[in-house]
Amino acid sequence: MKNRLKELRQLHQWSQSDLARELGVSRQAVNGFESGKFDPSLDMAFKIATLFNVALEDIFIYEAKNSMQTLVERFKNYFGFEFGFERFTEKAINAVKFARNEAARSQKSQVEPEHLLAGLLADPTTTSARLLQANGCHVNIEINEHSFESRENLRFSPQSKFVLELALQVVRLQGNKSIGTEHLLWGLLRLAETDKTTLSDLFQRYEIDKEALNNQLAETV
Repeated sequence: MKNRLKELRQLHQWSQSDLARELGVSRQAVNGFESGKFDPSLDMAFKIATLFNVALEDIFIYEAKNSMQTLVERFKNYFGFEFGFERFTEKAINAVKFARNEAARSQKSQVEPEHLLAGLLADPTTTSARLLQANGCHVNIEINEHSFESRENLRFSPQSKFVLELALQVVRLQGNKSIGTEHLLWGLLRLAETDKTTLSDLFQRYEIDKEALNNQLAETV
């Protein structure tokens, strides 16, 4: 499989060993990814895209159709065009709408994980909001009559796409058809483990007990 992983690594002036440390894999694994000897898992592919802060397609969708392209297309088809709402519950739809509006209000060009977290807190009746509040998160989210309207259509950052992909994966593993707010929260927690710089400060600022939250969420998801 042809890809741009070696090119991106060299642009960052990293050796294969440097990249392996960042990804938590062996140097041989990185060599295999770059040479096309074997494909990374979809989780690993999103981790790589997040590390380089580029879209997944900018790394692996490079030449003829391959297994990674097939996985990405399947993911896009599941959500519809740019993460359509067909597979989301109504409350999850509202959380994403709020996140997009919050990103626009903050004058951001993309929906970031912090906006998704705000969206999960916006409706106190959701499973995710109840779990967050039960584990120390008491944040006043500003809501108005337009908060849950489709006013903005900002794209998702690579990190936010990673969250949505993980939510999709856990739903499919369970054999469910709908992505709820609890699945989005599960994806955020996995991102916090994968990319500690993205959400750790935010969880700390909100005084969220991540370990307790993770244990309670495991009983729900």
